[in-house]
Amino acid sequence: MANNEFLYAVAVVRANELALLSGQDLEQLITAPDYKKAVAMLTDKGYDEPDGTDYSAMLDAQLEKTWELLKTNAPEAEGLNTFVVKNDFQNLKACLKAEIADVDAKEYLVKPCVIEHDFLLDCVSQRKFDELPEFISEAAKKGFDTVTKTGNGQLCDVITDSATIKAMQYFAKLFGDELLTEYADTFALAADIKTAVRSARTDKGEGFIEAALVETPYIDIAALSQAAVEGEQAVLELLDESKLADYRAALESGASAFEKYCDDKLLAIVKKAKYSAMGIGPLAAYYIARETEIKSLRIILSAKISGASADTVRERMRELYV
Repeated sequence: MANNEFLYAVAVVRANELALLSGQDLEQLITAPDYKKAVAMLTDKGYDEPDGTDYSAMLDAQLEKTWELLKTNAPEAEGLNTFVVKNDFQNLKACLKAEIADVDAKEYLVKPCVIEHDFLLDCVSQRKFDELPEFISEAAKKGFDTVTKTGNGQLCDVITDSATIKAMQYFAKLFGDELLTEYADTFALAADIKTAVRSARTDKGEGFIEAALVETPYIDIAALSQAAVEGEQAVLELLDESKLADYRAALESGASAFEKYCDDKLLAIVKKAKYSAMGIGPLAAYYIARETEIKSLRIILSAKISGASADTVRERMRELYV
């Protein structure tokens, strides 16, 4: 699809960007005296009112609206699947685990996603894995065999998590957009680092680690796997050698700091499309901007309910697109 064919969709996105929350808006929410006042401020900004303290469903619905806006105005922009396909694999996990727990998976399925819920449920329950799209069919079959034959939920997670990132890379490269590819490969890097550190801390074997890591141009995963076997210090040293000292610094600041750093890194990639009027980049950037905004709101509203301090919340705030 030619870049100029997205002109209308980009214009729609630019109009909707005007409603994105600013840093000042978030600061006002952080300093709101209580949850009720924070919710009132949000509704004034166009958000729906949540059902009591169950704000999660309301925020999920906002992200679904964003996805529908993009798909309605750019229905051929398959590259956008890069950003939501992770939900398909989360749904797959729910379906697979529901099979062995004998529960209804429907209430655990999330949107936005690429595969319709009913179709995924039917394929898993009827063992019709070959009818699923290519990007997920093999992981579905392997995951099902794993949970039903071994009961090893952790290994099932390894299979689906690595397949998730490969699917993101697949959609990014399929579309041939440099921004999408950089985003997917950077996402893979963060996931690989987290896997390596977690594996080092829990003494995972080399076979487990190799199965969990995903190729990315930013680090040699064979070396990363070996470093994870040797221990966490070896992983940190490899990051330095790979010119990824910034990731090491974030890791050493704690898990929350690392998650924030990785999210901010991804947002910085899509911000490159902020002033572009053509291509899929601005559409991708808008989706990530909304996803980041909603992630920040989850942190704030959760803090209002739990009574966490404003300073604690500020430490966890992500960079914003606007």
